[in-house]
Amino acid sequence: MRVLVDKKEYNFSKSVSVKKLLENLNLNLESHIVLVDGIIKTPDSKIPENAEVRIVRAISGG
Repeated sequence: MRVLVDKKEYNFSKSVSVKKLLENLNLNLESHIVLVDGIIKTPDSKIPENAEVRIVRAISGG
């Protein structure tokens, strides 16, 4: 799978869950949104090997 985070690109050859992917990249689950082929996924969602993944920071303020 091809993973884009900020302006960096990573490649993984195995299917993993969203939660495990974020752990592997040392990213906080609560502060990032994971899009798999353009669709927001939950932490327990499996990401297929051939997926296009984009990880964006969730920003909140008030």
